[in-house]
Amino acid sequence: MNLVSQMKALDVPAVSIAAIRNGVIDWARTYGVSSVQGAPVSTETSFGAASISKPITALGVLKLAEEGKIDMDTDINQYLKRWKIPDNQFTAKQKVTVRELLNHTSGIGTYNGEIYDPGLPIPTLLQLLDGEKPARAVPVRVEAIPGTEFAYSNGSYLLLYLLIEDVTGESFAEYMKRTVLDPIGMKHSTFDAPLSLEWQAHAATAYGADGKSAVSPSKFVEPNLAAGGLWSTPTDLAKLLLEVQREYDGKSHKALHQQTIRMIVYPEKSFTLTRRYGLGFEVGGSLENPYIRHEGSAYFQDDMVEYLRGNGIVVMTSDGGGGVLADEVIRSAGTVYDFPDFKPIEHSVVDVPASILHDYVGTYAYIKVALDGDHLTAEIPAGSPAAQLYLESPTRFFILDGPQELSFILDLQRNVTGVEFITPMGHHRLYKSVPHWCRRGNTMPVVLIPPRTTDALCLHHAGPIRC
Repeated sequence: MNLVSQMKALDVPAVSIAAIRNGVIDWARTYGVSSVQGAPVSTETSFGAASISKPITALGVLKLAEEGKIDMDTDINQYLKRWKIPDNQFTAKQKVTVRELLNHTSGIGTYNGEIYDPGLPIPTLLQLLDGEKPARAVPVRVEAIPGTEFAYSNGSYLLLYLLIEDVTGESFAEYMKRTVLDPIGMKHSTFDAPLSLEWQAHAATAYGADGKSAVSPSKFVEPNLAAGGLWSTPTDLAKLLLEVQREYDGKSHKALHQQTIRMIVYPEKSFTLTRRYGLGFEVGGSLENPYIRHEGSAYFQDDMVEYLRGNGIVVMTSDGGGGVLADEVIRSAGTVYDFPDFKPIEHSVVDVPASILHDYVGTYAYIKVALDGDHLTAEIPAGSPAAQLYLESPTRFFILDGPQELSFILDLQRNVTGVEFITPMGHHRLYKSVPHWCRRGNTMPVVLIPPRTTDALCLHHAGPIRC
């Protein structure tokens, strides 16, 4: 892959990469400019980390548990002072715990992260929790019995934001700097919001899917700091991954001790055996060679993967087609650095009568499938640029520029009832019909099915989903 050519083809203004080999940073490189017609990016240029903020937040929460200030399996309302989770029919059966908030099984509904201009009113933490203006998201409420199902939830991490501040009496940004960022040496990372003029001078501008509509660092605030407020660099995130690796092996304890860090990979309570979302990180691979991963998507498109046996990579982009580009970089690195689960996949293309393609058109949860001339396209998620689908069999399709596959599900009468959305980290079964409660703006359920091999342990989720 010619990276510069792909950046141009996908309208990606900037890419920053750090690679890990045998437990050390192998190299770090940057491509492009911090803003269109601006200065070149450097390895010290900060990018919005979006949802990669979540595993970093998880380390801060686990620090509280390690110090005995919270219990992972106690009702979180016992620790909250300024706001409590409202009781309803779901919490009557089971209270929400810290562990469930960390691994997205709390029953808290999800919503899209929202970017605010600090020149206009920005919602406070309490306004975000209650969905009060100027917040643009719905209130944080429990919408399923805690501990019974997985639903990726920004709202859960908003509660962890509140937890940290209420327990410590510190601001979230100050606490995370003191307990995680500074000890690990992440000197080009911050949760401060809005960014100071000094930080803005070394931050990349975010761009929309066209690679042209810009949001400068001075106008970019994600007020849910715990879920998506981090600014960082691939080198700093590589330092974090390496510290997790060393703590996992018992060779360091700058942030946490081995017993605590291993809870991330092997949580005592797991939602299902067919996927593994640890405490903050997505976890995959095999038991002998596990990896930790998280993506971020909020204008900036970022991804980081590390095998706990030594190799990994971090990719941060200023968007355009940055998500596709990050996937390509990781798969290219998978060949060089021997990532068993992230190597290029070969497909064969078959011919299928056009009449059959009409049957697959429709919306499947957050994926929209349409017919464009003689081929199908998919918007993943709906509203994003459509990608052409290529046929591998009469019911199975793949995307040329990414690792996603779609396998349509037929009933006994050959009617299309749903689709399996297949990614390197797991399978999602998405149904064509939309349940009535989803039309009210709640979260779309994801029904998990066993992956093809027992080694595929983790649910991959591209980001928060709203119906």
